[in-house]
Amino acid sequence: MLAAATAALSAPLLPRLPIGLGMLAALAIAAALLWRPSIALYGRAQVSLRDVLARPPAAPHDEPPPAVRSFLREAQVELVPIGPDAPAAGRLIRELELRSRTGASVVGIERGDGTLVNPGPDEELQPGDVLLLLGSAAQRADAASLLTGRGRPAPGSAPPGR
Repeated sequence: MLAAATAALSAPLLPRLPIGLGMLAALAIAAALLWRPSIALYGRAQVSLRDVLARPPAAPHDEPPPAVRSFLREAQVELVPIGPDAPAAGRLIRELELRSRTGASVVGIERGDGTLVNPGPDEELQPGDVLLLLGSAAQRADAASLLTGRGRPAPGSAPPGR
C-alpha cells in the first residue's frame, strides 16, 4: 500500500522510463570505471594517515625566536607577596600607577587557591596576594618597594596614601 502511494506521488517527478534507464546505465558505468581508482585513493589516504599518526610529536621550542630573545633580554619575572600592612593592600592596580611610576607590570596574581592571569587595572590587591611582576631588575625592585613599603624607593614614587 505504501509503495503504491509513493509510486503514485512520485511518478510525475520521475523521468520517463527510457530516460530513467539511460540515467541508471550511465551511473552504473561511472561507478564501474571509478571503483578501482576510488579504492586506490582510499588506500593511499589510510597509509598517509597511519604515517602521520605514527610520527613522534614535534619537540616544543625551548628557545624563543630571535626577535623575542632580544626584546626580553632585560625582562624577568618576580614574585612579590602583599602583606596586611603593605601600602598596596586594598588598593586597585590603577590607583597605584605601578607601570607609569616604575615601568614594571603586574602580569599575574595568586590569590588563595586561584590565579588571575594578566589582571585588569580595576583589580583590588588584597593582603595575602602574591603578585607576578614583569620588568627589568631595577623596575621590579622599584615596584616591590612601592607595593610593600620596603626596600629602595623609586625616584618620585612615594606610595600613594590610603
